[in-house]
Amino acid sequence: MTPLGIVAIAGGIVSTLGLIRRPQRRRRTYAQWSLSVGSWLLLWFATASPFAARGMSSLPDHMMSHVIVMFLVPMGLIGGSTARSLVWVVPVSLRRSVMRRYYLRHWRTPAWLCHPLVAAVVMNGVMVCAHVPSIFNFVMARRWAMDWLMEPAFLASGLFFFHFIIPAWPKRPKARLRWQLVMIAVTMFEMLVMAMAMSIFTKAAWYTMAPTSAMDAMPGMGPSPAVAFQQQQLSAAILWVCGDFWAVPCLVLIVRRVMARDGSLLAALERQSSRFSTSP
Repeated sequence: MTPLGIVAIAGGIVSTLGLIRRPQRRRRTYAQWSLSVGSWLLLWFATASPFAARGMSSLPDHMMSHVIVMFLVPMGLIGGSTARSLVWVVPVSLRRSVMRRYYLRHWRTPAWLCHPLVAAVVMNGVMVCAHVPSIFNFVMARRWAMDWLMEPAFLASGLFFFHFIIPAWPKRPKARLRWQLVMIAVTMFEMLVMAMAMSIFTKAAWYTMAPTSAMDAMPGMGPSPAVAFQQQQLSAAILWVCGDFWAVPCLVLIVRRVMARDGSLLAALERQSSRFSTSP
């Protein structure tokens, strides 16, 4: 069992206990619980299931796990207000004591950690570094590096990134809409460039670890260079096409926030155009 697999199982159990201990359970509560538990199941599937084990010898499967851990799971955990639901597991007296100390001491995070661009840089930096050939080959040859370094980095950077975009009821993202759009645009562009670099801008496989046998290629690169390059192109397609699906709900959220602020998209465009026309 991998570390994130244990976290996923424990998270699903604690989320269910939090639901049971809540004094009032509305339709929103059940919807958030379903989203949280579904995200924990996805995390287990991507990190501790037989599919995850196959990802250590298959580049396309690894790329699918990458998309699940870095994008889908963080979006689900944040959207399901998972952290808020976990509070209900703590006894009332201890919960009130902790919250009282928290508010009295006014614990605050450093200002630079509160900027959306920092989250975008961290997430894209993790994504790029994890697929540098030398780093990737090192991690794929050592299961402990995947379990304790790469996958936790994927999950942590995804949570850091999406908490600026996805609302965790009752809290709403405090980042400005323009910065949220920049975060999404930068990440989509970086994923496009990486996918093109893996499939179009190269004629050979990047990951050249020698297979232990003809039927057991590491890491998913096939028994021949031609098959290896085909596997890499398929992985690039997964990163580009499937990996960009996360942007659709995020863009929908931003459009709805713009409409709620300005009344309509046309009014938002007029507002921006008037701002540019009056600027010196």
